[in-house]
Amino acid sequence: MIVNKPETLNIPINHLPNLLIVDDDLEQLMFLEFVLKKIKINLIKAESGQEALKKTKGLELALAIIDVRMSEMNGYELALKMNEERSEEKVPIIFLTASHITEKQIFKGYGSGAVDYIFKPVDNNILLCKVNVFLDLFNQKQTIILNATYLKKYADELTRVNATLQKNEEKYRSYVDNAPDGVFIADETGRYVEVNQAACRITGYSKKELLTMSILDIVQEESVKDGLVQFRKLIKTGTSKADLLFKHKNGSVRWWNVGAVKLSDKRFLGFAKDITERKIAEQALKVSEEKYRTMLIASPDGIFIIDLNGIITDVSEIGLEIFGTDNSSELIGKHFLRFVPSEEKKIIRGVIEKTMNEGIVQNIEIKIRKKNQSILLIEISSTLIQDPEGMPISFMIIIRDISERKKMETKQIHADRMANLGEMASGIAHEINQPLNNISMMMDKILFESAKTATIDIEFFKNKSDKIFENITRIRNIIDHVRAFSRSHDEYVLTAFDINSSIENAISMISEQFKHLAIKLNLQLEKHIPQLFGNTYKFEQVILNLLNNAKDALLEKKRKDKEYFDMIIGIRSFQEKQCIIVEITDNGIGIHDEDIDNILLPFYTTKEEGKGTGLGLSICYQIVKDMNGTLEISSDLFYGTKILITFNI
Repeated sequence: MIVNKPETLNIPINHLPNLLIVDDDLEQLMFLEFVLKKIKINLIKAESGQEALKKTKGLELALAIIDVRMSEMNGYELALKMNEERSEEKVPIIFLTASHITEKQIFKGYGSGAVDYIFKPVDNNILLCKVNVFLDLFNQKQTIILNATYLKKYADELTRVNATLQKNEEKYRSYVDNAPDGVFIADETGRYVEVNQAACRITGYSKKELLTMSILDIVQEESVKDGLVQFRKLIKTGTSKADLLFKHKNGSVRWWNVGAVKLSDKRFLGFAKDITERKIAEQALKVSEEKYRTMLIASPDGIFIIDLNGIITDVSEIGLEIFGTDNSSELIGKHFLRFVPSEEKKIIRGVIEKTMNEGIVQNIEIKIRKKNQSILLIEISSTLIQDPEGMPISFMIIIRDISERKKMETKQIHADRMANLGEMASGIAHEINQPLNNISMMMDKILFESAKTATIDIEFFKNKSDKIFENITRIRNIIDHVRAFSRSHDEYVLTAFDINSSIENAISMISEQFKHLAIKLNLQLEKHIPQLFGNTYKFEQVILNLLNNAKDALLEKKRKDKEYFDMIIGIRSFQEKQCIIVEITDNGIGIHDEDIDNILLPFYTTKEEGKGTGLGLSICYQIVKDMNGTLEISSDLFYGTKILITFNI
């Protein structure tokens, strides 16, 4: 502290103490200036060692705060040059460092004039506390020097100076006692000589209790060995630092970050910070990372983590396998769209955009390009990953190879189509038999007329032959349609088709069968409906499956009721806003509530054994889904069922 001149004495007044800060990082220099402006000092700033030497030449410095790592001249070199110019009083130096320092570096620092180290990022309170301590010591020294000349003549002034020194000592004790971290002094046996309030708080013991104990009384057994190693290091080098386990008074085990410096052969100054929460967080992070890694390894699907720019940052083993590589470096760091054919990139961008808006997107079918440039059909799902504040940080992409499943679905669809043709055989035979009968009648008529006379009327012959050819054309159309319907259509090129024509074609293959069973078809097809894009034959298969199910429901109700009722199936198509809707209704047996949620599943059937495979409705659902449509079923038991097929246009 600076001693003020008494009114009656002619004692010179000292100027503010000079404090030097040196850092080649301008932001760090500004931060130090901001923190230290609260203290009454003359602050000298420098961005390099040469600038610092130039600005402080001939000046008395109370303290210097110097960054260890600087270009051109590091902190240690600056400290040596600064103190070489001062033959009597060396400048006390606090070194700033952002990284762990070795014993050799610590020794070098103390040899350069270091009195303390502060680690970056700098804690404001710790910096102010330490600077105040050294400034108080400097001011005390200045006070002593200032008043030594007048000691004999001015005894009253000396008494006041001593009182000031005592006050400063109490102030220093207040800084230490109120420090946020535990501070303690121990003797060469490890017994506590002095502790602050924070040390009492983190141990759970009172100051009186701690002063009867040693460090070994509270160190956890697992850390005893590490503690002895650090103690030997402290004896040898004068400093040590480690994370150790300690026992709290309440029995809990806590992690401390402990640092110590050697004050003398019999005294050590230590600092302890409770880092238990940090250690728990680190352990939880480690467990989380292990779970994440296990998930990547064990998942049956390919998992990709991509950042917000679309760059792959991690990939599972199955993900490598799907792309046909065993080297993750061929995928990590690359843009995900690089492996997507150009015609599919718009879909992927839509998936990412929807994921950003909704958080998750599931089961989107796309094609990808493998390492060998072959194309693979996959199903992709995307989930948004967010930080604790809810900000998006990356995407988790799950990829499932569905090429085999698609082959199986194709086989199922084809098998179902063949089964439908088998069921419709009698109806198709009826459809063909009718024009054959007409042809037979026309030929009989021609032969009869030609037998009556040697000649036949040309107009009569032309009329009858035209009708014969009309019926032949009708037979050919039926056969061609059955042949086209029965194909697998694997190579079918999707085109726009008229939904009403597709419905009428499907009905043409079963209408005779339904007439024979006395089932009425109520057809209401709205004209001028926009065309759909897809496979017309697959859509016919949907209609046939649904009509056959409706037929079975009607016959089942007739069998159980054993009473006559009008068996009616309604088929309606219409446009509503931006949707095309096909509605199929029947007044059959209906579906139980517990079956409604399951009937779209493969191999689930409510029919008697041998009368259904359970594939029909699941195939219908898949075909409609592939055309970007939806299929909904509602039913009242014994009153009938309604099925709505909806397509967005």
